[in-house]
Amino acid sequence: MKKSILVLLLFFGGRLPAQQPAVFHQITTADGLNDGWIHAICQDKYGYMWFASGGALNRYNGRTIKQFGYDRTDSTSPPASVCSAIACGADGRLWFSFWNEIVEFDYSSFAFRKIKKASGFNVNTIVPVAADRLYLVSRSGLRCYNPVADRFEALSGDAASSRLLKTIKAGSAFLKGSDLYIGGDGCYVIYNVRSGMASYHEVKALEGKAVNKIMVSASGDLWLASHAGFRLLRIDGQTHQTEVLDHFLVKDQRDVKSLVNGFAEDERHTIWIITNLNGVLCYNPQQKKLEHYRYDPGAKNSLLSNLMYSIWRGKDKRIWLGTDIGVNYIDQQRNIFRVGYPFGNARAHAVTRGIEEDHEGNLWFTTGNGISRYNVREGTYKVWQNQPGKQDMIYFNSVRAVVEDINHDIWVATGAGVNRLNRATGGMDFLTIKDSIPQSFYFSANKTSDGTVWFGARDYDGLYFYLPAEKKFHSITSHPVLKKYAGYAVRFVFEDRRKRIWFGYNGDGLSLYDPATGTTQLWRSTDKTPNTIIGDVVVSINEDKSGRIWVATLNGITCIDTDKYTFTSYTVKNGLPSNSVGGIAVDDRNRIWLGTAAGMVMLEQSRRFFTPIGAGAGLLITDFVEHPAFKLKNGEYIMPSRKGYVQFDPLQYKTDSSAVNCFIADIGIGGNKHIPMRRINGNGAIALKDDENFFTIELEAVHFNAPLWYAYKMEGLEKDWHYTQDPKVVYSSVPGGDYTFKYKASTNISDWGGREKQLRLQVADVFYKTGWFKIIVFLLIVASAFMTYRFRMNKQRQIMSLETKAESLEKEKTLVQYESLKQHLNPHFLFNSLTALRSLIKTDAKTATAFLDGMSRVYRYVLKSDEQELVYLGDELGFVTTFVELQKIRFKEGLAVAIEVPDAFLNKYMVPVTLQNLVENAIKHNTADIDSPLRICIYTETDYVVVRNNLQRYRIVETSNKRGLANLQTLYRYYSDKPVQIIEDGRFFIVKIPLL
Repeated sequence: MKKSILVLLLFFGGRLPAQQPAVFHQITTADGLNDGWIHAICQDKYGYMWFASGGALNRYNGRTIKQFGYDRTDSTSPPASVCSAIACGADGRLWFSFWNEIVEFDYSSFAFRKIKKASGFNVNTIVPVAADRLYLVSRSGLRCYNPVADRFEALSGDAASSRLLKTIKAGSAFLKGSDLYIGGDGCYVIYNVRSGMASYHEVKALEGKAVNKIMVSASGDLWLASHAGFRLLRIDGQTHQTEVLDHFLVKDQRDVKSLVNGFAEDERHTIWIITNLNGVLCYNPQQKKLEHYRYDPGAKNSLLSNLMYSIWRGKDKRIWLGTDIGVNYIDQQRNIFRVGYPFGNARAHAVTRGIEEDHEGNLWFTTGNGISRYNVREGTYKVWQNQPGKQDMIYFNSVRAVVEDINHDIWVATGAGVNRLNRATGGMDFLTIKDSIPQSFYFSANKTSDGTVWFGARDYDGLYFYLPAEKKFHSITSHPVLKKYAGYAVRFVFEDRRKRIWFGYNGDGLSLYDPATGTTQLWRSTDKTPNTIIGDVVVSINEDKSGRIWVATLNGITCIDTDKYTFTSYTVKNGLPSNSVGGIAVDDRNRIWLGTAAGMVMLEQSRRFFTPIGAGAGLLITDFVEHPAFKLKNGEYIMPSRKGYVQFDPLQYKTDSSAVNCFIADIGIGGNKHIPMRRINGNGAIALKDDENFFTIELEAVHFNAPLWYAYKMEGLEKDWHYTQDPKVVYSSVPGGDYTFKYKASTNISDWGGREKQLRLQVADVFYKTGWFKIIVFLLIVASAFMTYRFRMNKQRQIMSLETKAESLEKEKTLVQYESLKQHLNPHFLFNSLTALRSLIKTDAKTATAFLDGMSRVYRYVLKSDEQELVYLGDELGFVTTFVELQKIRFKEGLAVAIEVPDAFLNKYMVPVTLQNLVENAIKHNTADIDSPLRICIYTETDYVVVRNNLQRYRIVETSNKRGLANLQTLYRYYSDKPVQIIEDGRFFIVKIPLL
């Protein structure tokens, strides 16, 4: 194949710098073929490609191959012979011709059915015309078989036509419209399948030899091939003149003639002619142009072999070729890529680096072995390349970049210095330190909109700039702002739409200079934050239609949102074929095209998914270099690589996801039972039994050269769609009910323009979930309930009575315990109070009188509270105040009580004597003296009244039974859902009482 491409390059080199190669995709035994001997090819109603190989039938869906071979234990397997012809009718029925056998493939049962009445016919061509008419072409004549009635029928009502058709020794046939062209010995016959009339046409140039292959083109040209004389003829459809093309069958004088084994016509009306020795001939009768493709062992996507057996044009316009090693196919419509070479020759140095298009439209290319200029008008190349023993034409053959300035001077950045084209002499000037630019290794030469040309160097100051108006070089060290980056090796300089200048460094990251504000920013890769660039070696920069900056590095690519300065990076983990990214192209649809060391990818507008751009799209080159892409004035891009350069118009690339036909290939139940395809893809619902709720649905979408995505959901069971590349869907333990399984397929996960399909599924309920079973169970439950109703009601009354009594007794017990707690006030309080009163009577009669009044009020409140279950918080606080005053006479400054209760809470209820008990409890358990006063605070908190005291406990409290607080908690459970909270945190003892 490389030889043929080279011929084309030499032939068209004067007009086009880049040519579009033919990309032959390959399918071999490594992909699943039983063997590589492909005798017949056909495409069925689902889009599957069928390949008849020597030992089996092979069905291909674009990814996997299913084999159908002879099995002596299975009467429904294909016959034990070689298939010579395949045909699919308009009704979708698929027919195969074996030696002396005709069989049909039954999709519903995946079985082959033999046509017994056709047994014994050695058919070379099958022509389905209608559901009830199948024409069988053989050397013993033409026959018409009716599959509906299972019988042979008359070919014509005309006796002469019928006799002609039965006796013609047909080598092949071709149907065009209603006319069936049949090749005979030295002739062809045209048979109209509607009228039944046949006409005989002698071809004198055949000299009586058999027509082994026949085809009629769209223009009406008749193509004939005879094996006996190595003949190839074209009979013009307009003039009916015969053109002998036998010389096509010999590539050169050393080759023997080839046999023609088939014809096909592509969408460009080129006739594809396959041979048994010399590969494929592509002939355009109008242009008289011939292209010749042969097997090339050094080419990745060439023909598999020069020995071709069969040919087929698919529904998608692909051309399929059967060889003795496997299958080739070619998709010319998808090939938008043209490959060129810097010196116009694939055998010359092919590594491409820098590209420039000058003001005359000439293309400049830099390589690792010189520089070239392609003159578009003359179609010629001029090369600057140092040769041993000759005067140097440039500083160094290793050239990185080339750029034209506003004065139309051409600047060349090499690995040893900068050259400038002298337009007067055509030679290159050698710039030196005398010109203010040193001899160094230069990575780049880029220009900005103000005419400045920037030269990025590896050594010295790292960056130099040339001002065409001054015709003078400057070092970055003289720049008032950028001098801080002196010594940084610059690999690329880019100016965005806001006139900001971006500098990509060789290991020091990325910087931004804004001339409008005189500010700069620097980013380096770090593992401390993802909000920076992914790598520090920046090789190219570009800007998309949204104003986002894309930075290519040797570690991946980073997108920068310059409004928010957020960074999004992509690596192989996100779908890049390689982290080493070179060229960046942005098309008018805002798609990003990236050339990496392992192939090209396209990042669609949503920036979520990468689409691989490889052989499936007609692109054979995978190893792109770490150099920027270049946009031509006509909108096309050039992407440099190690094997030349790729020129393409990205807008010509279109996804065809809407054309993907998705269907269900199989439904397996429990791993054993399978539902026939006829039922699956019909209009009715699939009914499953209750024990068939574990099933597998296998989706299928026949497509070639593109990864497929499937989407599905089971309505009635699932709300969301599932997106996957696995076509097998598994459901288990599906409840009984009616469901709708929806599904579709696409080659692009972000584009689901294809038609959505659906399948109704009815899963039966298990018997205990059926309606009748539920009714019976319900009636039994009602009857049982009725029979036990009185017994249960009586028992429930007894239980409720006992529960009421128990609850009453429990409450009475608690009240008694609390009453005992209140009564506990009398002896202790009375004893302490009388002792204090006796002392006061002797020392302070007035205070003794007040103390006695206080005792009176305390006991009056206690007597009154015996008659009430609840009291106001305000009353309780008044009682506590009196109680505290009496205690302070005893403890003086050793007791401090603060009451901080807002008026809004005073009308709340609580159990009487609660606060007094808590205050007394605090006094009982804690020391209270002047040096360490006991501080008690009473306050409210949401719906609680809180009593808090500081902790300074007695070691032993002799009068405590440790039941007071527990009884209080039990009592409050009868009045409130909120619990009494007791908290001790090391500093304070806190009791929270819910307000009622």
